Amino acid sequence: MKVALLSDIHANVFALEAVLEDLRRENIDRILVAGDLVGYYYWPKEVVGLLKGDSRVSCVRGNHEIILGEVLESPDAAIRYRNKYGSGYEVCRETLSADELRWLVTLPESLTVDIDGCSFHVAHGSLSSVDEYLYPDAGAEELGRNYSNSTVTVFGHTHYPFLHARDERFLINPGSVGQPRDAGGMASYVIVNTENHTVRFRRKLFEQSKLVDASKSRDPELKYLWTIMSR
Repeated sequence: MKVALLSDIHANVFALEAVLEDLRRENIDRILVAGDLVGYYYWPKEVVGLLKGDSRVSCVRGNHEIILGEVLESPDAAIRYRNKYGSGYEVCRETLSADELRWLVTLPESLTVDIDGCSFHVAHGSLSSVDEYLYPDAGAEELGRNYSNSTVTVFGHTHYPFLHARDERFLINPGSVGQPRDAGGMASYVIVNTENHTVRFRRKLFEQSKLVDASKSRDPELKYLWTIMSR
């Protein structure tokens, strides 16, 4: 079976649609998402609709889903995160239904699934924390501590893709769909084939102009939101 690994979509529906189009051509059987469906950008309704309505999809909660929960509970938190990340959480409150908000904030922090005899453990940051960064240049000891008991351990959070292998097990970060930080404007994701145990890193260009225009209009003080797309 073909399993797609996605992470860090960040309410960027243009990137997600481009990736899903590629996954349709690849005849993907399952899609595992390592968190951060929302945050930063402005199309959470569309992103949640695409993922929640797809029976192939299983998601975990990222730090931005945790932040969303805080924003919904605390006006002070809403102001603090608005200043740091922009108006994406306001769009969540304005456009998502109560059921969709509840679905996001109650996603599991991790999941372990068996697909065609291959086990996958999915979390967002690391084995110990949803908000810990595990970068490609991490030391061997740090990487070793983050291998689960599954064949494939999947993390996101850094927006940088990498693969580490040890004893016929894999540690994979698929990179970011919605805000790639190593190659701006090119959604990053991974396809694992459980039959021949191949791991393919994929890149897909996506339409940026609407996202850039919306960022400049809604959050002109946070230039990072659009300049990252041309990194």
